[in-house]
Amino acid sequence: MSLHAALPFCLASTLLVAQAPAQPEGAAPARLIQEIGTRSELMANLEALCDDIGPRLTGSPSLRKAQAWAMAKLRAYGATNVHEETYDLGRPWHRGVAQARLLNANGLSLDVAQVGWTEGTKGVLRADVALLNVKTLAEFRAQAPRLAGKVVLVLSRPRAANEGREDVKAYEAELAKAWREARIALALLPSRKDYGLQDMAGGPSFFYQARAAFITREHANLLQRLVARGLTPRVEAELGGGFGHTRVQASNVVADLPGTDHPEEVVILGAHQDSWDLGSGATDNGTGTVVALEVLRALHAANLRPRRTLRVVLFSGEEQDLLGSRAYVARHAADLSKIQAVLIEDSGSGRISGFPDMKVEAWYAPLVAALAPAKSLGATEVPYGIIGGSDQTAFFERGIPAFAPIQDPLDYASHTQHSQVDAFDHVVKEDLVQGAQVMAVTAWGLLQCERLPHQAPKAEP
Repeated sequence: MSLHAALPFCLASTLLVAQAPAQPEGAAPARLIQEIGTRSELMANLEALCDDIGPRLTGSPSLRKAQAWAMAKLRAYGATNVHEETYDLGRPWHRGVAQARLLNANGLSLDVAQVGWTEGTKGVLRADVALLNVKTLAEFRAQAPRLAGKVVLVLSRPRAANEGREDVKAYEAELAKAWREARIALALLPSRKDYGLQDMAGGPSFFYQARAAFITREHANLLQRLVARGLTPRVEAELGGGFGHTRVQASNVVADLPGTDHPEEVVILGAHQDSWDLGSGATDNGTGTVVALEVLRALHAANLRPRRTLRVVLFSGEEQDLLGSRAYVARHAADLSKIQAVLIEDSGSGRISGFPDMKVEAWYAPLVAALAPAKSLGATEVPYGIIGGSDQTAFFERGIPAFAPIQDPLDYASHTQHSQVDAFDHVVKEDLVQGAQVMAVTAWGLLQCERLPHQAPKAEP
């Protein structure tokens, strides 16, 4: 018998309904599945979030509007203690003009988008193009003299992992200093996507701090072909994005559906409400946002009262290296032991097939039991593995059981994520409903079962 099979399973959940007798085992998950399947408000909410409010850059008025909308929805859905928790964002960033064109060869206009949280060009610049393809800091320093004043197409750059360095922050500081001293006129970063789709990244701690833009893969390939043929491309470019003059506070939205037996213990159901601004943020992460709202709505509508408190947290600053979730962990440092588990959805609208156990043996069996009522929905997988990259990471680093679902990829990574086509059109309704049902059933199981053990913290808060 494997260690997985030997672990005790989650205790059977008991349905607690006000002024009603206990329901048969499994009744609560079935009612949640039915409620979401027949009366879901997922698509209506997503359409309002994307088409009425739109892109939700952290620190922007549109995100503030979206957060007010979400708090009104949560109150209408029966949540209590609906409030915002703030943290210091620094100077907010705004987008501006972004344009570039070849001054020789075919004279084509180049599709560029300024990297977030970078200073712009402060006017039009004209410069020759050079290619950068290095792996180590020493290689970069050797090539730096030829990069001064150039538009540099960054095919690869030095990284701490390339040199076996564990002091990543110190390494990045060294590289940033060398980059500044190289006096590069403009960095162009090829998009990771095909078909003319853009890419986006950036935040206060991002490596590129000034004069950097993403360029579509096809146009990056054009520049490389010209260089390979012996022609030095010359580019004219202007980036007008920049920073506000004063520091601002950013916020997370927090709301509770109180538990009956252990209201001080919480299962956090979360998503990041912020988005990049090339599209309307439908799949990244409007879908996760409306799923969190829907699960709370369904619990309240079905008159289900869990043993523990369900806490919905809509984070901001996820796209800037988990600023909101890290701020939440820091703010609630004294209460982290009261978190039963964290569930975060952040991979588009694809159907959910299960959750990895985060390579923690003690979490496997409770997770299997919580997910069991979702078998009819096709969600049965609890593999040995880790999903990171979103707000669950901030909690997992502190040893808290924190899970993200395994989802059908659809066109999320290849097309919609961080691109200009992150729009309502790419959301599959039937899959989104199934995902909300699986999240609701899993959350219910974790709200009802025995306490999950915490692990030793993997990082300091």
